[in-house]
Amino acid sequence: MSKIAKAVERAKRSREARIGTAQEPRIPLPSTGPGLPSQQTPVYSQTRVIVPEHHYLEAHRILTLLDDSLAIDTYNVLCTRILAKTGANFSNAIMITSCGQGEGKTLTAINLAVSIARRVQNTVLLVDADLRNPKIHHYLGLPVTKGLAEHLSEDVPLAELLVSPGVPRMVVLPAGKRSHGATEILGSPKMEQLIHELKSRYPDRFVIFDSPPLLSVSDSLALSSHMDGLLLVVEAGQTPREDVRKAIELCKDKPLLGLIMNKSRDSRRTYYYP
Repeated sequence: MSKIAKAVERAKRSREARIGTAQEPRIPLPSTGPGLPSQQTPVYSQTRVIVPEHHYLEAHRILTLLDDSLAIDTYNVLCTRILAKTGANFSNAIMITSCGQGEGKTLTAINLAVSIARRVQNTVLLVDADLRNPKIHHYLGLPVTKGLAEHLSEDVPLAELLVSPGVPRMVVLPAGKRSHGATEILGSPKMEQLIHELKSRYPDRFVIFDSPPLLSVSDSLALSSHMDGLLLVVEAGQTPREDVRKAIELCKDKPLLGLIMNKSRDSRRTYYYP
């Protein structure tokens, strides 16, 4: 066997070693009291485990998985404020969106999901609902080709689509193939039924949806009708005030939790503005 062939074989074995199986929770975790989920780690079955490689996390600034202390503290503040706003009735379906492209909504969704999952009382399902321009699988380096789109259009079972990035209590539902009919798919009765199932199946689980930008397409508005809360990501010094005003106006009848200022150079600022 040539040196090149040997190198390819070693890389293949290394890759396969990173991919295992975990278990999707079979039953809800027992509660220690009204609204107080147990601190047990969930038991999983079927869900694949694919641990992201370090260079993917560095390239896309998934700082909570890189154990960046400043980022962890910042997202912990955001996480605490969200839980304070949603905890009373456990409103657990949260949509992350932005005014336009490139403002950091996907990065925010991933880091927030990790932050919530690290709280021992909660589990998180991160859903890539940006069917036109899916990014979560790319940011985490997940070698997947199917996801939400295939579940809705081809009835592929969720158990075949869910992936754990190696974070306890966190599971990812990738978007799958790009779709130009995303508005119809996300606004369909089948999507509404799926959201209800994801929200209600486990009492301790938050469902974070990464959705398309509000001002680019109407997909997010179709999705927002079924959400318990919306977070709008804006880029510091870049997102025009008029765009922010338009986005807030679109959300006037929606449960807007607040704005997250991303890419701020002022380390004293939090990401969250109620």
